[in-house]
Amino acid sequence: MKRQGDIQFFFAKKKPCQPVRESPSDGLGLHTVSSEPACSTGDLLVQEDSSISQNSPVHPRPAVSRDETDESESDVKEMDTCHPPSEAESELPLTSDTALTGPDDISQSRSEGPVQPHIRAFPKTQMGNRKRAFKDSWYKDNIWLEYSLSKDSAFCYACRHFSLPNALSSVFTSTTGFSNWKKALCKERGFKAHSKSEHHQNAMYAWKQHQHVVKTKSCILDSINNEREKKIKENQLYIKTIADVLLLTATQNISQRGHRESEDSNNKGNFIAILEEIAKHDPLIKKRMSAYGNSKYTSSGIQNEILECLAEMVQTEIIKEVKDSEVFSVIADETKDLGKKEQVSLVLRYYYNGTVHESFLNFQQAESLDAAGLSSMIIKCLEKYGLEYRTNLVGQGYDGAAVMSGRQSGVSKRIQDVAKYAFYVHCTAHCLNLVLVDSVKSVPEADTFFAVLQRLYTFISGSYVHKRWLEIQQDMYSGQPRELQKLSDKVGV
Repeated sequence: MKRQGDIQFFFAKKKPCQPVRESPSDGLGLHTVSSEPACSTGDLLVQEDSSISQNSPVHPRPAVSRDETDESESDVKEMDTCHPPSEAESELPLTSDTALTGPDDISQSRSEGPVQPHIRAFPKTQMGNRKRAFKDSWYKDNIWLEYSLSKDSAFCYACRHFSLPNALSSVFTSTTGFSNWKKALCKERGFKAHSKSEHHQNAMYAWKQHQHVVKTKSCILDSINNEREKKIKENQLYIKTIADVLLLTATQNISQRGHRESEDSNNKGNFIAILEEIAKHDPLIKKRMSAYGNSKYTSSGIQNEILECLAEMVQTEIIKEVKDSEVFSVIADETKDLGKKEQVSLVLRYYYNGTVHESFLNFQQAESLDAAGLSSMIIKCLEKYGLEYRTNLVGQGYDGAAVMSGRQSGVSKRIQDVAKYAFYVHCTAHCLNLVLVDSVKSVPEADTFFAVLQRLYTFISGSYVHKRWLEIQQDMYSGQPRELQKLSDKVGV
């Protein structure tokens, strides 16, 4: 029945009429309406409800039970007895702060999807002259449908999760849900009427768009993440290439940097030359090598940092092998670097996978060259790498100097006091050096030659002469000054 006029038409002066009287329930869950006419022809009494705005239409309808329509009695007080309402006509605007309603056994978020249980027998409810129940076959034609076992009611997944802020409320989004299985497939009620409503169609469209975004990963966040992952992989490949070049130069024992590494230099050094050769065959390396700024990672500081990382990886592998072999020995010796600073080299000797290994562990600057300082430094180094030296250290190898081999307070004696199985052995390489020194001294010409070299070293290493020697080199050459090396001709070394 098509209504005429606006809202003022319903509030025009009407003749008084009696309110609709309801008879007791007929036992089928429905309330019947008295057969006596409530109003005279053309007369209507409508009471304004506080929850309906002046711009909202008021629809006359018959009094029905809450089991059938699950609608609040406060929506409309008096209803027309001639026209049953559709499911869409029983809806009110949702407020902006409406929370997600429904029982706990249906979907609580968009990521869960509709809850559609399939069981052998759904609960039956007496409706009319027969018992009726929910059917899981309804899922096929209504993909938005979800069922609550605790409430024995149906709900709309799309409207609960994807409705617009100003969408109308519905029995399918209420706390109790739709349970009038008798009217579930009616054209003007139930599932079909809800599917035709505008707010449901809007929710279904939003749901499909959400599924499209999830499947194709076309959202902006995913695009940003993909670009970020691509950039990370490119950076990792570039750094790995730099590390491989540095590892090559280190294992081949060749210099890495040149005197001038600028673009107009004819010889930029081995490191830059190898990278430029790789860039001819790799577009990514070429792109990074031609970039501006500090993103090339070819500076001397970066090279040293990468070498330190590679050294830590090698040390970690050596320590793992030593711990797996359990027992080990240490070999130590000290020498001066180009800066005239004493450094102690530490080597570990152990048996691993059927082979005896001698692996260099590290250099350490010697702050003190006496027995106490050297023995303390060796023990601290072993403790630093977590090696159990008290029970697993079974040997020591040093030169024959008294500070190292002394039986009373030498380095070997001090370490053996804390590691009782660490027996001292005079290094065979130092023994061979002593044999060569004595053999050379037996030849007068060779002895005179090496004596001159030794005196020249002593003269150049003098305080004033040595300083002047370094200044002359800096004026004549660029780079690190060169130093004369001392001859190893000491007796007992």
